[in-house]
Amino acid sequence: MADQSWGAHVPPLAGRMIVWLSRNTPLGRGSLRKAVYRVFSRLHAGPVDCQMWGVPVRLHPQRNVSERKALLRPDQMDPAEHAVMRAALAKPRSVFVDVGGNAGLYSLSAALHAGEGARIVMIEPDDNLVERFYFNLAQARKAGRLRAGIDVDCHMVAISDHDGEGLLSAAGSEGSRSLLDEAGQTGRKVVLKTLKGLVERAGLTHIDMMKIDVEGHEDRVLPPFLATARATVWPHRIIIEHVQRKRWQADCIADAQQRGYKIEFATNNNTVLVRDPRPV
Repeated sequence: MADQSWGAHVPPLAGRMIVWLSRNTPLGRGSLRKAVYRVFSRLHAGPVDCQMWGVPVRLHPQRNVSERKALLRPDQMDPAEHAVMRAALAKPRSVFVDVGGNAGLYSLSAALHAGEGARIVMIEPDDNLVERFYFNLAQARKAGRLRAGIDVDCHMVAISDHDGEGLLSAAGSEGSRSLLDEAGQTGRKVVLKTLKGLVERAGLTHIDMMKIDVEGHEDRVLPPFLATARATVWPHRIIIEHVQRKRWQADCIADAQQRGYKIEFATNNNTVLVRDPRPV
């Protein structure tokens, strides 16, 4: 069995130098980053133990595009989105809901920067990714980087517009796997829950920030939630990935705007929505 203690997968000196160059020079930008990673992967295969956001983390760049970017250029990981999330969660007892948590990098960032007594709820159907998040969260706790009373819990389900069972694709990078719609396709069976039902079971009375990234399935998540949940529990801010907007059967962003949300800003990957004033 591989050593699970942090530090068991530190790259050799040459690999660490490549990571430093990628993080601190133009070598980590755009197409150059792919070339840099090819060189790195020849020097070090498998998990990588490194520092990120001032804490020790273990990343799996071979299997996950998001973790590869986190290794080579963490400052380019949705910087505007992370900044607004951290500001929104800075106050005590704030709540963050991460729909489609992947390896938990958003949730880890939220936990590191949230105010005292905050609550972080990550939703991710892949147990391997959830295990990765808990490992990194444990390192942050050991480093004394989490404020007092922060509550973190994960729900290993996929969010859709109904409860039941679904299929999660098995091909491609771990973070790009999505729920399958067509009959006859093969994938991994996962439990489906509605967002409204999960929020109610979790006992949430308010949500300061929600992130939704479910690889084109966003239209089965946000519109049904806003249509059925009490307005008092609607998120104050929402980060929603719009890369696969053409796949949506309902336009999540237009629907949210009709319900009082405004576009705060948009990036290549995401739209950030805000509802002001907060519903009462």
